[in-house]
Amino acid sequence: MSKNFTGVWATFEYLDDMCHSIKELKSMGYEKITTHTPCPRHEIDHALGNPQSRVPFFTLFGAFCGFGVAILLVITMTLDWIIPVSGKPIVSVPIMGPIAFELTVITSIYFTVLGMVLLIIKDTKKHTFPTSDTYKNYNRFMNDRFGVIVPCSQEEVGNVEKIFNKFQAEEVNREA
Repeated sequence: MSKNFTGVWATFEYLDDMCHSIKELKSMGYEKITTHTPCPRHEIDHALGNPQSRVPFFTLFGAFCGFGVAILLVITMTLDWIIPVSGKPIVSVPIMGPIAFELTVITSIYFTVLGMVLLIIKDTKKHTFPTSDTYKNYNRFMNDRFGVIVPCSQEEVGNVEKIFNKFQAEEVNREA
């Protein structure tokens, strides 16, 4: 990553302490807070202010595209190979149902995965992460600890450290 990280990251043993520190950091105006957890917890979402994902919009757009392509495909093929059967219509709506449903579902899945990947790339470029070997080799976030990363200026590092220590952070690491 081309940006250098300046800020503080801390490790918490208890989820409540982490959530309280996040709420206080948010009230002080820190918006680019990154968290690490061993498992998903809805309490962290609440502490972060319930950020809403834009992935469902990709899914909806994929559903519309899949449905449109399915209808267009069925109509084009039906009109290309006309097989008249007694008084039945050439373009039949009930025949389009299963094909439209399946293509809607599969394109929704593809667009959802594409949306997730694009938003992850965008978010990764927007946020900076610690670059020290201590952070890179720290694997307790995947096992049993919660972590909070707060990018801030050199002048604000002391305030962020005080907040982390106030809420009983096990480890507080500053990086410049």
